Amino acid sequence: MTQPTVMIVGLGNMGGHVLDMLIRRPDSPRIIVAGRDAEYLERRANLSVLAATHLGYQPNVETAVIDVHDIDHTAETLAHLRPDIILSTVSLQAWWVVTELPKPILDELNQAEIGPWLPIQLTLIYKLMQAVRASGIDTKVANAALPDATHRILDSVGLAPDIGIGNVANAIPALRRAAAEELGAPLPQVTVRLVAEHFATTRLPRKGHADGAPFHFSVYRDGTDVTQTVDVDQVLKTAAARYPRIGGKVGVMLTAASAVTVLDALMSENEILVHSPGALNLIGGYPVWVSNSSVSLALPDDLSLEEAKRINMGGLVYEGIDEIRDDGSVRYSEKNMAVMKRVLGYECSTMRLEDSEHQAEEIAARYAQLVERVGTA
Repeated sequence: MTQPTVMIVGLGNMGGHVLDMLIRRPDSPRIIVAGRDAEYLERRANLSVLAATHLGYQPNVETAVIDVHDIDHTAETLAHLRPDIILSTVSLQAWWVVTELPKPILDELNQAEIGPWLPIQLTLIYKLMQAVRASGIDTKVANAALPDATHRILDSVGLAPDIGIGNVANAIPALRRAAAEELGAPLPQVTVRLVAEHFATTRLPRKGHADGAPFHFSVYRDGTDVTQTVDVDQVLKTAAARYPRIGGKVGVMLTAASAVTVLDALMSENEILVHSPGALNLIGGYPVWVSNSSVSLALPDDLSLEEAKRINMGGLVYEGIDEIRDDGSVRYSEKNMAVMKRVLGYECSTMRLEDSEHQAEEIAARYAQLVERVGTA
C-alpha cells in the first residue's frame, strides 16, 4: 500500500501535538503541515522532526503556506499536493482562549456555553471546505472546530467534513478505564460506546454526571455488551474521582490524541472503532467504525438511530443552540445569548451560514474589548 499523505492545516497548540504523536513511531505517514507563516511552519516542524530524530525515528515532514481565507490559492495548493487526509485544526479563536480571563469574568461567561460562539468555529472550516471542493481532489477531511454542530450546518450546502475529532472522544479514556476497574477486567478486554453531545461529554468524566443533559453509555467486554452487569453510575463516579485532569490549553493534548485515533482509522484498510463528533453529518457525538473506505455508526443494539439523534439534539440545547434548520441556519437559546449580551455586549438570535464570518468578526472584536477592559488572569 502506498504511504498516505496527511496534511495538518493549522500548526498551533493542537496541530503541534498531533504532529508530535504521528511522527514518533516507525509507521509514520508522509505529513504536510500547512499555515500562513512560512518561517514559523519551518521552525515548528523542524522542532518536532529533531525531537523525533533524538528518539530514533525518521519522519517525513514537509510544509506548505496556506491562508484559508484565500479560497482560490488554498484550492490550488491542495490540487498540487493532493493529500489523502486533511486534519483541520483552524478556527478564528481557540476555544481555550477564554480560560485566560480573570476567574469571575470567566465563570460568568462560561454560562453562555459554546453555542453562541459558533461563528468563531464555523468560519474557517467553511472556507477550507469550499477550497477542498474547488480543488477537485479526492480527500478525507477530519475537523476539530465544534463538529457536533458545524458538520450539520455545512451539510446544508454539501460541504460537511467527513468526520470530527475530540469532544465525545475525549470522555472515552477515563470512562473506559473506570469501566475496566468496575468489571475487574484487563483494559484491553474492555471497550465503551458513548452517544453524547459536547455539553455532556465535557461533564461526564469530570463530574460523574452530565448536569441533566441526555446521553447513552454502554460497556463491552470482549465485544459483548455487559452494561446490564455494571453499575453505570459507579463507573461515572470512578471516572471523575480517579482521573481528574488538567483542561484548558494544556488539556488540548487529549483532543490531539483523539485526532490521531481518527487519522489512524482513516489510514487503515480494516474498520476501527473510534468516537467522533459530527460523523455522517449528524449533530453530536457517536461511536463509529472507520476505515480508509468507510465511516459507519456503531450504535449499541438497544439504541435506535432516532433515539440517538434525540439524545444529541437534547444536548445541543444545553449548549445554547435551540435548533439547526435544514437550510443550515441556527436559532440560539435566549438564556445563553443573554449571557453574551451581558458580558460581551453581543447579541444574535439566529445565524445564517452566509452571515457567519461577519458575526464571528463582531464576536472577536467584542472579546478583544473585554480583554482590554478586564485583562487576563
